Order: sequence, then structure tokens, then C-alpha cells
Amino acid sequence: MSVGYRGAGTVEYLYKPETKGFYFLELNPRLQVEHPVTEGITGVNVPALQLQIGMGVPLERVPDIRRFYGLDPAEATKINFLDDKYLYPTTHVIAARVTAENPDDAFRPTSGKIERVRFQSSPSAWGYFSIGANGGIHEFADSQFGHVFASGPTREHARKALQLALKNISIVGEIRNPTEYLVELADTEEFRNNTIDTAWLDRLIAEKSVKMKFHAQDMIFYAACLRAHLTVKAQTAKILDGIKRGHLPLQSDLRLLQAVQVDLAHDSIKYNWQVSRTGHDSFALTIGQ
Repeated sequence: MSVGYRGAGTVEYLYKPETKGFYFLELNPRLQVEHPVTEGITGVNVPALQLQIGMGVPLERVPDIRRFYGLDPAEATKINFLDDKYLYPTTHVIAARVTAENPDDAFRPTSGKIERVRFQSSPSAWGYFSIGANGGIHEFADSQFGHVFASGPTREHARKALQLALKNISIVGEIRNPTEYLVELADTEEFRNNTIDTAWLDRLIAEKSVKMKFHAQDMIFYAACLRAHLTVKAQTAKILDGIKRGHLPLQSDLRLLQAVQVDLAHDSIKYNWQVSRTGHDSFALTIGQ
């Protein structure tokens, strides 16, 4: 190379199923954020590989590369990268980006505070987030703040693992995120059968054909939480306003900050909730007592 650059890069191709042909798309002289997909499929630590190449270690001497070709990692035999066969991958990996985008508004970026992010990795799925508790997404920042990778012995195993991982993500804050949308997206027939193309997602967004599923019981639960939150918020404002005018709050007023009775009706059924405040932004709900 004219500039003497050596390193690990990312080469992207388009695949045409009808002809089983690969077509060069672009080359990036760096690692893409999806490099864990390559690592999960090949067993090669790509960032470590990049460092070793930068140090001048020949590619056939890198232990992970030798393992990928089924060779002893401690030996120094030559590898013909054009003709020698590597071990056939036995793992499927699917990645999902977690962004501060609104799927109900054509994935328009959102911004604001993030109070907390909760995600528990598992043997079949792991993820990382660049923002934690008491963080935020600036309006001029990149909307992506997380990444989830799921693996399995088949694509279907990886797909289900990804859906489960996305369902277990909890993000509390002012931003919107598409995790629920991605769960439904991964359940579409085209994604299940891997018959998607480069225009597939744009079509779905334009047609608004992917709908997030909400059960009636969940909506009743959410409505009770919202009603309790609004009641506590209004009561807090009332008490603070009274204090500013020199009035001490009554005990009955203070009790409304801790416990709220919420009565709802849906489909001719009444729901009587007792909602207790357990934290700054958390409630405990009981019913039928």
C-alpha cells in the first residue's frame, strides 16, 4: 500500500440469492461496531488481531487465525489464504442496535435524560451500553447507545435468543427506543425465512406494517401506573405551592404521596388498584384487597 498502512478492516458485500453471487460494496480501514458478529462466528478476537497486525505479526502466526484453519496455534507453518480451507463455522450470530429513535415516527432520533438501563447478559446473548444511570442522549449525538448480540447453533436459535434478550432490556428515561419494535420485526415471516433485501426495512417503515403487540391486561396495568404517577405529581405540586404560601401540608395530603387508590374499567370489568410508591419512579401495585 502506498501509505504503508496495515491493519484489520471491514469488507462488506451484497449477496444475491438468485445467482448466489457476492458483490463488493465497500471497504472500511477499521473495525465496524458489528465486529462481535465475526468473532462469534469465527472464534477470532478481531481487536486483538488488529493490534497484532499493527505490531507486524504475520497473519499465519496469529493463534486465533491458526485455530480458524484447524492448525496448531503454537506452530509456524505457512497458510495459503487463497486455497487452504478454514473450519466451517458452526455458530450463527445476529446483532441488534439499540438507538434513541422513535419507531412510531419513522425512526426519528430522540434526545433526553436516561435514568437507568438494565440488561442481563446470558450464555446465548450479551450486550453493551455506552450510557448508564443518570446519563442522556444529546440532540446532536449519535442515536446508537447500545448493541445486543445473540448466538446459537442455528439461525433460528440465534433469532429466538435475540428476541428474548431484547424483551429483557429495560430503559427508563425521556427517550424512545425501538427494542419492542425489533422484537416484532424479528418475528416477521421475511426475517424468519431470511428472505429480506436492502429495501425490505424501508418498505415496512413506509407501510407501517409492523405493529407492536399489547395485551389488554398490560394496558390496564400501565394505565394504573400512569394514573398513580400523575396523581402523585399533581399532589406534589399542590403541597409545594402551599409551602411557598406558608401553609403546612395536612397528613391526608402527605399520604397521597405514598399510596393512591386507582379505579379503572375495561370491557365492563372494574379494576380497583392500590398503588404504593416504593421509590422516586417506582410503584407497587396490588388488586382485590
